[in-house]
Amino acid sequence: MAAITSNQAAQRAAVPVVVYGRRWCAISKMVRRYLDRIGLPYEYVDLDLHPEAEARLRWLTGGPVHSPVVYVGGDVLVQPSVFELQRTLRRRGALE
Repeated sequence: MAAITSNQAAQRAAVPVVVYGRRWCAISKMVRRYLDRIGLPYEYVDLDLHPEAEARLRWLTGGPVHSPVVYVGGDVLVQPSVFELQRTLRRRGALE
């Protein structure tokens, strides 16, 4: 794996990534582990601790909230696979 330059690191940090999930949710854990492994900074919102965020997500997704919901620079992903997350991160410039 090639070293990340400071310019690449700045570009990664410029793409906002927010994971809305639950501590007990396996898909939430998988998404967070993946982001940690690739070193991509993200914000985590625990829906059990912040129920007010769930109302906003209901509006964004148009219905019941299924954990996790991942926001990537304007895209909203509901229960994404790692492949779907990678594709969106690449499209948004957070991954090469």
